Amino acid sequence: MKKKKPNYKLRRKIAKLLLIIIIITPLIIINKTKILNAPLYVTNLKYTNVLDSMFEINFNNKEAKKTIDYLKNNNKINDETDDYILKIHNLGYNNNVVKYVIKNLSKSEITDFLSRKYNKDFEKYISCKLFSYKKYERYLSYENKHKDLSIDDIVTRIELNLDKTYYYDSVLIKNPNAIDTLANKYLEIPEDYEPTDLVDMDDSYANNTYGQKQLRKEAYEKFVQMCEASRKDGVNFYAESAYRSYEYQKNIYNNYVYNNGQDEADKYAAKPGFSEHELGLTIDLANIWTITTKGEEYKWISKNAHKYGYIIRYKKEWEDVTGYAAESWHIRYVGIKNATAIHKLNIPYEEYYIKYIANKK
Repeated sequence: MKKKKPNYKLRRKIAKLLLIIIIITPLIIINKTKILNAPLYVTNLKYTNVLDSMFEINFNNKEAKKTIDYLKNNNKINDETDDYILKIHNLGYNNNVVKYVIKNLSKSEITDFLSRKYNKDFEKYISCKLFSYKKYERYLSYENKHKDLSIDDIVTRIELNLDKTYYYDSVLIKNPNAIDTLANKYLEIPEDYEPTDLVDMDDSYANNTYGQKQLRKEAYEKFVQMCEASRKDGVNFYAESAYRSYEYQKNIYNNYVYNNGQDEADKYAAKPGFSEHELGLTIDLANIWTITTKGEEYKWISKNAHKYGYIIRYKKEWEDVTGYAAESWHIRYVGIKNATAIHKLNIPYEEYYIKYIANKK
């Protein structure tokens, strides 16, 4: 039988094919990301380095596309972009931080951020709704002095300016007529403000012996309803103090300073321009004597006041936020919706206001 000749032509083809595979395979492996994301690279030929950086730190295709579109649409992309993306990652931060920096920080802020040491709490900071990088140094300073507080508490307190000097670093309230406005030691009521809808309180609901008590109309109507409801339950209280003018509050504060000293006065009394009483939405309650936390009046109010739009404004556990000593007799009208939410959350009005009112506005 005649021996069959080898098919050298076929062998050469196979050898060439194997050689091509040997050469191409490493290239495919090296450029696997580019091949898998070819459409994205093709539409962003000017920014391949930026895409390389994103995929190097494990962005998926969707994240990379969304991020690079954001950078282009906001004119925030340049030759340095890929560099700072990698630098942030190399500092030890995850992709959530990279995305935050890309979307929220200016060029100078990015430079500042890269100059700082890794902070394990930074991702917790950026998860806070109120976080602002412009206040980052203030957060760190406050955190250093209050290590018992959560990151959310720190951000909230800085937003409330509690790291500043009360009264001296105050801001003038722009909307004192709003039912939900906040007045405290950092937010000042204009000196010439006087509610236009004040109404006289009936003797049945206020002690008018030493002067006619007044309250804003909506707050008074709800207070009357609350009094009537409490009386059906056998609990009685009335307004010992309500609206106060700037001058009236001035006399109260000055007398307190004269009799008790500045430090003591600032615990229990507000300087004129800083008292909620000047808003016409606040009542100091009594039942012959001052309302105390152990009395039936306080228990009833704690359980029911929110149904009529009122909150107990100053509690013992909130003193470091409100800036005032606890006052079991001091209630404030904020509207039923807000009062109900505060009752459920059990947080001071400052915290509620900054998170759910001011932030929305």
